[in-house]
Amino acid sequence: MWGDHLGVVDLVLNNDSGKWQVTQAKAQARPIYDAAAKKSLAAEDSKLVDILKAEHDATREFVSKPIGKSADNMYSYLALVQDDPTVQVVNNAQKAYVEHFIQGDPDLAKLPVLSAAAPFKVGGRKNDPASFVEVEKGQLTFRNAADLYLYPNTLVVVKASGKEVKEWLECSAGQFNQIDIHSNKPQSLINWDGFRTYNFDVIDGVNYQIDVSQPARYDGECQMVNPQAERIKNLTFNGKPVDPNATFLVATNNYRAYGGKFAGTGDSHIAFASPDENRAVLAAWIGAESKRAGEIHPAADNRAGEIHPAADTGRPNKALAAI
Repeated sequence: MWGDHLGVVDLVLNNDSGKWQVTQAKAQARPIYDAAAKKSLAAEDSKLVDILKAEHDATREFVSKPIGKSADNMYSYLALVQDDPTVQVVNNAQKAYVEHFIQGDPDLAKLPVLSAAAPFKVGGRKNDPASFVEVEKGQLTFRNAADLYLYPNTLVVVKASGKEVKEWLECSAGQFNQIDIHSNKPQSLINWDGFRTYNFDVIDGVNYQIDVSQPARYDGECQMVNPQAERIKNLTFNGKPVDPNATFLVATNNYRAYGGKFAGTGDSHIAFASPDENRAVLAAWIGAESKRAGEIHPAADNRAGEIHPAADTGRPNKALAAI
């Protein structure tokens, strides 16, 4: 993935009055890379190349270092409509990290651990509709870990009640438009315009379904807009309905944990903050699993699913997709 345009802003300033004022302004996006042809449109600056060579080479060497192996390909093409291995491996890594970290802690070790992760590269964005995770089976490098986890977040764990876990998922379910089960016309499932896919958290460790025939309870900013709506159905932990008063540890990232938009997040919910980046945690997990089992097996656990309830006509329920 390359930058394909350079933003340029030209300003004409005037100081005749003793105060700087903008008298003219022009902004443009200059094309510098042809993505289709995979060709640079800008001339190389040899001086900059020489100045940055050592750092550039060291970075390439680091991201190309082998960290483990994968038994299967990992693609995020359908990450919004089915349980997805590219999200599953992140949740597996985060969950394992936290479970190891809390061993022996008198307050935290007794609490069940969940993990929340979102698909970051799923296409659909107007500025990058072809952006997907594409990791081939075989040898994995840190570059692949960075592809699976795009942002330089750090791992943070929050304490959340069962009720807050449900509301967290209700906010995530804003990723989907409401589907009219009585209509035979094509309907768009994904809410591209009103919801950022990096807010579509999949919480691992619980089972649940999303009823997209219901209106969204929250909008794209996680503000409640339909208090009577409930999309999250059959939320269970270890085969039993989640107790609203139960306490869970949820592994997530610093952006989500400190943001406070989602239920169960914010400063008052922080259990502990790790100095490690989520993608470094992922890379370490890939290495440990590869050492233990020879390779990772990135299969989704299919614990949750989109549901399309039956209409009043008596037709059977129809599953839209699994999440």
